[in-house]
Amino acid sequence: MSTFNSADMPVLQVQLDVIQQEISYNGTIKVIPETYWNDELVPYLYPLWDSDKDKLIMFNWYTNNTFYAKRRKYKKNFSTGEYQWVDYEMEQIAVSEAEALKNKLVEGFYLIDSIENAEFQQELARMYQKQKAVSPFSLRLARNFLLSETDWAIGADSPLDDAGKQMYMLYRSKLRDLTDTTEFSTNPEGTKFPISPDFYTKVFAVDNPDIEYLSTDEQFLPIGRHYLKLFRDKIANYLVMKSLTENNYFSVLLLEYEKATNPPPAMDEEELTQEERDQRKVWLDDLIAHLQSQIDEQSGGAA
Repeated sequence: MSTFNSADMPVLQVQLDVIQQEISYNGTIKVIPETYWNDELVPYLYPLWDSDKDKLIMFNWYTNNTFYAKRRKYKKNFSTGEYQWVDYEMEQIAVSEAEALKNKLVEGFYLIDSIENAEFQQELARMYQKQKAVSPFSLRLARNFLLSETDWAIGADSPLDDAGKQMYMLYRSKLRDLTDTTEFSTNPEGTKFPISPDFYTKVFAVDNPDIEYLSTDEQFLPIGRHYLKLFRDKIANYLVMKSLTENNYFSVLLLEYEKATNPPPAMDEEELTQEERDQRKVWLDDLIAHLQSQIDEQSGGAA
């Protein structure tokens, strides 16, 4: 009679759940921050593990060095003539490729574990400052930075007229399309960025007044290593400031707004001394001045 030994059974060691956007390592689950997911894992998975019509859903790595990969493929149902997503087990992938993905996930797990949410953008900034070569990661950060720099142009209070807003909307659309280009994943240094509306108006249109904005290939230029080096510190500083503003001051303003709209009974304004009212006013004035300086700085950079 044979004896079953549970110790011989392979145990799940690493799991990537794409749907839930989570990494599990030795039973501990970490939610993958959106920035790390988009800037690190998505470019790493493409195109071997994940593509537009063949999506990785689940990756499991076991203690006996075997793996299981579940994918979802967009294929035609010849019985109905319709296209649909069908799940299947991914095969014909070398163990070395699977092990490399496992190691990448473990690396990501420890990175996420060691960085608090409030510090994640600062860590990204430090990573970006150390980046020497042009890579999909650095291109994506540059693209995201340029998008953030032009948020002001499409807001309700934008000083631009309708034609100017349309140019910036087209510019932002072309920036978002960068990650879908072949060059982005195969030749990062050859990836071409659209010229900005400001550059078009002040430079390109002066010599080419009859050519519409971003209607020709010559209006798309490689960002190049020199451009990334030039803006490296600016992008890194922006990421740090963005994190501080979003994680610190926004939460403080929410708290103050909550107090203003729903004051607790014990905090009747008449019960405050004049000194307490003065201190509160000074604190809020300082906070508003600080935030305004950040807004002015970002608006100045965008202009």
